Amino acid sequence: MKEVFAAVAISRTKRAEGGALDVQLIDAAGRKTAVRVSAEVALRLAQELLDFAEGASSGLDTSLAKRPKSFAVGTGRYENLVLVRFDDEAPYALDAVDAADLGEALIEQSEDVCERPEKVLQ
Repeated sequence: MKEVFAAVAISRTKRAEGGALDVQLIDAAGRKTAVRVSAEVALRLAQELLDFAEGASSGLDTSLAKRPKSFAVGTGRYENLVLVRFDDEAPYALDAVDAADLGEALIEQSEDVCERPEKVLQ
């Protein structure tokens, strides 16, 4: 198996023929490697790097995130609360203001995700 080149710095970038971009990377030992990427690959790479950076700075590791198969939303029978349940776990009880804030945050984040280009694993 080929050794992974662990870049620690970008030493040079320049535009190449055909609308491509040449990028030279350096590892901790000072070794250099160069890559040439098309505009399409650069766009996808930029989004991947942004997602990675945002996840790293937020401390969230999405690979460990739980993905429920089902959810339910309802109201409390004896209290004025909004109930949110995922799968068969115990429900979360939120007051109306917190539930509205959660709803707005979910809409905002889902709109952001919908605007991103689809990820393609190769």
